[in-house]
Amino acid sequence: MKKIIVASTVSLALFSQFASANAIRGEVAAESNRNGPHLGILKGGYEFDTDYGQFGFDVEAKSRLGGKAYGENQHESGLHEATFAADYTYKFGNAYVQPRVEYTRNVANDANTGKFALKGGYNFDNGIFVAARYRYEDTQNNNSLNNHNLGDVKTNRTDLTAGWAGDVVGVSFNYINKDANAENKNNNLKINELETRIFLTNLGNYQPYVQYTQKNFDSTGYNSVPLRDDSQIKLGVSMKF
Repeated sequence: MKKIIVASTVSLALFSQFASANAIRGEVAAESNRNGPHLGILKGGYEFDTDYGQFGFDVEAKSRLGGKAYGENQHESGLHEATFAADYTYKFGNAYVQPRVEYTRNVANDANTGKFALKGGYNFDNGIFVAARYRYEDTQNNNSLNNHNLGDVKTNRTDLTAGWAGDVVGVSFNYINKDANAENKNNNLKINELETRIFLTNLGNYQPYVQYTQKNFDSTGYNSVPLRDDSQIKLGVSMKF
């Protein structure tokens, strides 16, 4: 099996109102995909201060709750996907830079993905925050159909985030662009998405949120044909203790 070396970043924008010292961090959520399965999400991790910044790690598990049935080439499994990740945050006043590494094992698709990303952001004193992230993803497809049709897939992903967090409520917008190159395809997959999230900021260690994602607008598949519109609704609670 090929070795995958990975690194990636995760957004701190929606956690900006939480304490930044040593803490347990986690998330519980459920997402409904219009053209895919419904998934339950459980995430837990820990972060602590060091001499130069803040180190953190977490584990995330996704389990299928229903929705669109798996295809013939997918495995029926209680565990849909598992991700292991670590990040390091360097803070400079209100600004920060954060590299992050991730490894994702997708059980349903029999795929392994390594991710390397770097993110930078700034949290203004008035509650406005902005961030930008680049992530490189290297996916190894192991099931016979995806391996034959796609082979290994390399994806360049860019996130641009802006939002505001008030005393009671906040809102954020995250634009996502993906450009994926498959080993066995002549053209690239090009995807655009927009995540809109509304979250509460007045519940201390807990931050409930609702998120709507518009998928596949102005997007084309590997055959350069426009992709059909898709969407996702996600309800969850982020926590830090």
